[in-house]
Amino acid sequence: MKRKYLLLFVLSLPLFLSSCTVVYKSTGDVLLGYAEDHGVPYMLASNDVALGCSMAEAFTPFLSSFSRVTAPPDQLAVLFYLVAGNCIEAEAQEQELRYLRAIYAKNSTEAQDARIAQQRLLEIAAHRQLTGYYSLVAAQTEPGGECPEFDSDNTELFWLFGLLNGIQAILNDIASGGNIEVPLDIAAKVGRGAACLDNEKWWGVPAAIQSAIWIVIPGNNSAGSNPRSNLQQSLEIGAQQGMSVSHVLAAQVYLGQGEITEVKQIIRSYASLSKQAADNQE
Repeated sequence: MKRKYLLLFVLSLPLFLSSCTVVYKSTGDVLLGYAEDHGVPYMLASNDVALGCSMAEAFTPFLSSFSRVTAPPDQLAVLFYLVAGNCIEAEAQEQELRYLRAIYAKNSTEAQDARIAQQRLLEIAAHRQLTGYYSLVAAQTEPGGECPEFDSDNTELFWLFGLLNGIQAILNDIASGGNIEVPLDIAAKVGRGAACLDNEKWWGVPAAIQSAIWIVIPGNNSAGSNPRSNLQQSLEIGAQQGMSVSHVLAAQVYLGQGEITEVKQIIRSYASLSKQAADNQE
């Protein structure tokens, strides 16, 4: 009798496992569809940065795990890795402030510890953003070649997110000491990929990406172009449309170049823009 039940169990096991796979797949499809249709718009519309960070860092591995049972959520991964990387950048900035306080207090041990912590966090940020860039490659195509045929504004937006992943991965890898070894040829690919987007439509960000690349890695710009002037124009376009993405990118670039006066001016402009946005919401 025991052998009979054992044989029945063995014969039914494949059917049971296959039914679990079907359940996992359908569950994954539903959750990924919900995340793209409702979760992402909600996160982008929120002005609570901490909650956005919590959502991105918690859901990124969870949603990515469904690639084991259904189509990989590469397009969603582009955004989630971008946000998760930016969240780590914010932690790195706190460590930089700790470093400056230690320098002011003439505490060399504390300053060294803060600088090491900052570089480690920037290393994590660069790794996440590089993963987001490669997710764009998997979801659409490798930037730098022919422009893809965008079937919607949403597809263009995720293309823009992927390009931001690429340029920020390079910037943070340089700032962390180059431990991730982000391929520098990504810069040229991202620059050409930015030309696939309408600069006015997307808040001046495509031109800001190109200008950032030309400033950080000289020699990539076309003859006769002025990357700093182009970057300033991108800031003005973003300000006119109430979008500050170019401001954040410009601040990163000038901070990396050690141009503190420019960084302060961008922060003032960003603060004014943020106040206007808050007043408009009220």
